[in-house]
Formats: sequence, C-alpha cells, structure tokens
Amino acid sequence: MADPGARPGQPDAGGAGPARTASSESSQSSPSSSELKPSWQWALTLLPSFPLVLLVLRLWTLGHQDVPTMLVLVRHVSPLGLVASLVISLVWVPPVVILTVRMAGDLLAASGEWARPKPSWLVRLAARLPGWVVLTTGMWAALSWELRFLPTLTAVLLATLGLAARRRYPAGHPVVFQVAVLLPIVLGVVELAVTGPAIGSALAAGEVVTALLFAVPPVVCPLLAGPLPTGVARFATHWPATVCAFAAPIAVGTIFLHTPVLPSVALEIGSPTEVARGRLIDVDNQMTLLLNDAGDVRFILNDLVHATTLCPDAEQLPYSVVTVHGWQVERPALRWLLPSRSPQPEPQQCEGRLPG
Repeated sequence: MADPGARPGQPDAGGAGPARTASSESSQSSPSSSELKPSWQWALTLLPSFPLVLLVLRLWTLGHQDVPTMLVLVRHVSPLGLVASLVISLVWVPPVVILTVRMAGDLLAASGEWARPKPSWLVRLAARLPGWVVLTTGMWAALSWELRFLPTLTAVLLATLGLAARRRYPAGHPVVFQVAVLLPIVLGVVELAVTGPAIGSALAAGEVVTALLFAVPPVVCPLLAGPLPTGVARFATHWPATVCAFAAPIAVGTIFLHTPVLPSVALEIGSPTEVARGRLIDVDNQMTLLLNDAGDVRFILNDLVHATTLCPDAEQLPYSVVTVHGWQVERPALRWLLPSRSPQPEPQQCEGRLPG
C-alpha cells in the first residue's frame, strides 16, 4: 500500500521496483555534477601552479632567456613585487570571464539549448553562477575597466538582465518587453547622446577602435538580450567560447610577460657623466644592480652614481587624445576615486640625454 504522504514519483516504504528502476535510469541518463568532477580534476590540480609558472617565465624573459641572469633576478627581486604586478596587470580578467560566460550561456539557453540531450558546458556553467556574483563582478569591472570599455560592460549587464527576465517570465509578458527590449534601447540612446562628441573626436583623431568601442555596444545590446535561431546560437556562442577557453591562458600569459616588474630608471654615473638606463634590480651599501635593455646586469659602485631618475613605463603614457566630458578614455574610475599621479612628460635622462 502506498504511503499517503509520499511525493509524486517517490517509491513507497515497501519499495516499488519499477519506480526505483526508473529513478536509477534517469540518474544514469543525466550525469550529475559529481560525475563531471573527475574530468576536471587535472585542470583544478594545475590551476594553482599557473601563477607560479607565469612569475618564473616573467623573470626568464626579463633576463633575455639567460639562466644566470634569471638567477640573479630571483635572488634580488621581491616575490611580493612580482605578485603585485601580476594582480594589477590582470585585475580586469576575472570580470571578463565571469560576465562573458554568464551572458553567452544564458543566450544559448534562451535559444533552446536545454532541449538537447547533452547541453553545452557553457550553459551548465552559466547556470551555476548566482546573480550576486554577476552583480559584484559588474561593480568590480565598473571600477577597474577603462572608460572606453564601459559601454561594452553596460551592454553585457543589460543583456544578462534581459535574458534573466526571459528565463523567469513567459514569452509575451510585459516585464520581458520592458527589460529585454525597451531598457536596452533607452539606455543605448542615452549612451550615444553622452559619448557622441567623443565618437566624433576619435574619428577625427584616427582612433577608429575607440570610436567603435563607444558606438557599437549600444546598438547591438538589444540583439544580445533575445534568443537566437537554434541553428545559429551554438555557432555564435558555444564554439567561440570553447576557442577562447583554450586561448585565454596563452593570452593572459602573453599580457603578463610584457608587464613591468622592475622600476625603470636612468642613472647619471661616472666622470665624465653619462646616462645609464635600465631596470633597477637592487641597491645595497656598495653596489647598484641595473639590468639594461640588452639583458645584461651592470654592477655600479654607489660612489659613481650622481643622480637617479625614475622613468615612466610605456604602458603608463596615454596615447589617446579622446576624452568624455573631461574623462580620459584610458583611465578607469578607480583612478578618479583614489589618489593617483597625472601623466608627466618624460625626463630627458630617460631618453639617454643629460639635463640642460
């Protein structure tokens, strides 16, 4: 006799054989998250070693692939300085990954991906990202991304919000139209009105990429918040995301390998005085260690050093002349909120010339 308090589809206390068999078959047909974990154990094992490999490769490339020079750098370079350079240079990467996965996965799910026997990994991963993570990541990106990337961030967040409305409400519901269609159009018009002069300035200055970063996201945002045709959705989301997943470690490593981890200085040394430029490795009571552009380490007596000038790196010098109401497009909001130095003209010593 069946238990009157049992839920539908749940076997009674006596144990109905067919119900238990159906339950086991359904559990075998749809792999659970615990069954998927062993296939990712190798990636989780290698993940903690990835930053360490990046730090070692950075010192190796800094010494022009010379092992003795790399050992000198390992001896004198602060590990905290390397970690700080890694964090500062890659602070924008987590928001890119999280927001892109969530938006692309929701777009693929809204296009009927869950109806497949084996849904894409992108859909399953996006379903595991809670809303508070997306919101926190969006705030993180708003502070750390440069101004020229904020229209793209706005488009991604609006598309994610619209797709969430499509998932929560049935088709034709007023909320779906308001959130997924009307809101992106209204905010897109506002963005174009605010950044319109900057788009014109960018085109006049020949900065086509900057103009596209301001003009394209508000236009395509309403298209990202709606379902795609079933035959197009997988090619537009799953396969590009798979390629990016394999290319992302290479791209991240390449970016960090070009990040400065030692201060760039110009030393006025000797008699007659000459200018020696390079990366400052260490300074002690007797010697100053300088790594020049050729990858050679110079040991200079402190008695021969007349003056030291700190030089800006090429990444710190803005190349864009475009501003949005006085906001330089290469500066993130975090630099406006926190104290920071304004770009200064490069000293003559950093160009290899003596002052005067």
